[in-house]
Amino acid sequence: MKALRVLLRSGALAACTLGWTAVWLVGLPFAVWAGRGERWRARIFQSWARVCTQVIGMRVEREGPLPAGPVLLVSNHLGYVDIVLIASQLRCVFVSKAEVGSWPVLGVLSRWMQTLFVDRGLRRDVLRVSEQVRERLERGQSVVLFPEGTSSGGSGVLRFHSALLASAASGERAVYHATLRYFTPEGAPPPAEVICWWGDMRFGSHVRRLLAVRSFRARIAFGPEPIQDTDRKSLARRLHAEVASRFGSLRESEESYLIGA
Repeated sequence: MKALRVLLRSGALAACTLGWTAVWLVGLPFAVWAGRGERWRARIFQSWARVCTQVIGMRVEREGPLPAGPVLLVSNHLGYVDIVLIASQLRCVFVSKAEVGSWPVLGVLSRWMQTLFVDRGLRRDVLRVSEQVRERLERGQSVVLFPEGTSSGGSGVLRFHSALLASAASGERAVYHATLRYFTPEGAPPPAEVICWWGDMRFGSHVRRLLAVRSFRARIAFGPEPIQDTDRKSLARRLHAEVASRFGSLRESEESYLIGA
């Protein structure tokens, strides 16, 4: 049964991705002509993400007000599923580590969706992407970044790096925040094994485990108010405190979100 579920979902994801890509490409010339190329991309990306949540059995629960764009949003990071979850709620572009751009399939899709790639080990590249973030916001695009710098298994929220928050601090821009958490059904493997993608997990085998889960809950909690600070390190600490606080609250109430297998 699980093998069949993986097969059917894999086919559905491929069909969904190809179909939405075709629609995007067909409509793109008209959208560009009308001066709505970026809006068209954002609309297609969000529609694709919403269909993907249904295909993989993700049941989304949203808490708090959805930020009105364009906004800079930060979140904790638990794996590639975060992209689908956030994109299903907010029309946006993401900041991702540079190596994702060279991955098969995901790299191509990421570039098509105007992802900003950054090599965090190079200061000049961080400065370059910080400027791109500012430009995207001024063009009316919401930007999402994961200041932990890597994904985790969900035992807690890692320290937030402040480098990419420099432009927000210097420009006195308010930063919004969201907290993500996943819950698997009773009897299924824990989220750290089948939903979160972290450590040395192999991508292909993890996708198969994810698609084998009948359904799971995805909780996205938006903070009620953005945070503003002229010091990037202070801004990072305050954002981390808010995200970690909500993450802990969700963890403590995990049993109330468990669903039957």
